[in-house]
Amino acid sequence: MVYYVDDVVNEGWSVVVHLKPRDLYEMGEEVQEELYENEPYQDQELEKFYSNDNEYVQLATNHLDEDIN
Repeated sequence: MVYYVDDVVNEGWSVVVHLKPRDLYEMGEEVQEELYENEPYQDQELEKFYSNDNEYVQLATNHLDEDIN
């Protein structure tokens, strides 16, 4: 990663500064692999709520509250 800073000696010029992200944060020397367990989840069973007769399902209402005016 590099970034540019204004050169204080030569106005109008910029200097390239090389930067390693590890220098910014205390990340330790070793690279440790983090293991994540897969959490169980329940499959969605949408057929319980919607029949297969209608291909499209309305996800929002089409009415407005009169108090919004």
